[in-house]
Amino acid sequence: MELVFSERDICVVDDAATSDELKRINRQLSTACWRYGWPVNHAPHARPCWHSFIVGRKRPERQCAGDDLIHHEQWGFLADFWRRVKLAHMQTATLLGVYANGQTAGQDSPIHRDNKVDEQGLTVVLFCNEHWATSWGGELVFYDHRKENILKSVLPKPGRMVVFNGHVPHSARSPAATCDQLRMTLAFKTII
Repeated sequence: MELVFSERDICVVDDAATSDELKRINRQLSTACWRYGWPVNHAPHARPCWHSFIVGRKRPERQCAGDDLIHHEQWGFLADFWRRVKLAHMQTATLLGVYANGQTAGQDSPIHRDNKVDEQGLTVVLFCNEHWATSWGGELVFYDHRKENILKSVLPKPGRMVVFNGHVPHSARSPAATCDQLRMTLAFKTII
């Protein structure tokens, strides 16, 4: 039996983060420890993106990172955002981790899935830039199971959130060469 995904597996919510939350997120990201080289991709000509870990060191053991987020000195304010998202979209979810991704021109992510076959989960991606021109691209693209067709493409927009089934193949397109900003997102990984 073949897996079938549809737009029902992908929910786009505008203004999910308030302007104050976006300002705080951007302040934190401007001083965050960014590491280059994630995800590890051995494909020819692959250009990994930037990554900043927030919480979820026990993700391999599937342990909840909710308390770590609440008590995080710099990022604890995200706990309120997470509570709102959980209440509205995934009441039974366990938060496994939160991190930031950053991309510049030419740093398309590989097509991937966030959850293993044996784990049900949802992913939340929050677009963090306070301004994003449509012409800069940087879409979050979702594919069918065979990765042959695009199901949905979501443009970055300040405060826009995408909640999706972690089994849906997806990739983050890099911004255009004319973009003078780092394309920044926060990802919240869960199991249900």
